Amino acid sequence: MINIDYAGVRVKNFQSFIHKPDMRNKAKVNFVHLAEMRKNMIALYELQQFVAFADVGTLSEAADFLNLSQPALSRNMKKLEDNLGVMLFVRRKNKLELNDNGKYLLSLAKTLLADADSLTAKVRDFDRKKHTIALGVCAPAPIWRLVPVISNIYPHMTLQTEIDDSDHLLSDLGNNVYQLVVVHQKPDSTAFYFRECCHENLLFALPKGHRYARRKSLSFAEMNGENMLLMSNIGFWDFVRTEKMPDSRFLMQNDRFSFNELVQTSSLPSFITDLSPKYLETAPGRIHVPISDKEASVTYYLVCTKDRKKEFMPLFSAL
Repeated sequence: MINIDYAGVRVKNFQSFIHKPDMRNKAKVNFVHLAEMRKNMIALYELQQFVAFADVGTLSEAADFLNLSQPALSRNMKKLEDNLGVMLFVRRKNKLELNDNGKYLLSLAKTLLADADSLTAKVRDFDRKKHTIALGVCAPAPIWRLVPVISNIYPHMTLQTEIDDSDHLLSDLGNNVYQLVVVHQKPDSTAFYFRECCHENLLFALPKGHRYARRKSLSFAEMNGENMLLMSNIGFWDFVRTEKMPDSRFLMQNDRFSFNELVQTSSLPSFITDLSPKYLETAPGRIHVPISDKEASVTYYLVCTKDRKKEFMPLFSAL
């Protein structure tokens, strides 16, 4: 037996239903009620046009702004009044103004339209998040390591990456801003699941003629005071170089192409890491000297909330 909703009435046997006058009458009443609801329904476009008129002050200007004919706009304003069942305007010769009802509606309409815009944005954002993995990282190198792995395991997902400090990343992970984060210290909260994902060593990239170019290793202290080239947005490494090389001055670059051009033509030292992909490597003439300080070596941890452990276990297993 098939269940049918007929004008709001739940029907199990339609053939039996149509022979019962009382049930037909009930459905008829529901049809009339639905028709009345549709008749009095206010469309968002009517409110948008109403607000546009109120903002510019005349029908002709509002019609131009909305790319409508003036008669069409006039009809829609009359329809809005009919749907509400109240007068909204004071009509004078060649002039239309809001009355008290109209002014009251204006404040309500602006709030409602703002809410509608917010609703649209939230629904679209919800849909986008279903198809997006938001990855927060504390430095650039984990991105180079993880992007191909994530793309291979989740080929239908879009990957969105951002760099921030570890404390903010873990806080935002707990607040569902990110699905995954990479930090350079083990999380101490039991709310998170994590696994080591990669290890990075920082090196100095020195011109061949630099006085330390033949060294097997160098400390930050030995290079402190040197003028150096540096890419911006390097995450927690920025705090390391500020703390360990306070007397150095850094020529910052936002664009990778510009940075590489400078490295090829400049005599200033720079940094490189053992995780740098080929397309980020510095010019062939540079000598890479390991940094001896313990702060120049870091282990990264991939983290998710425990309730998403199963979802991302294929990724953790691939590390």
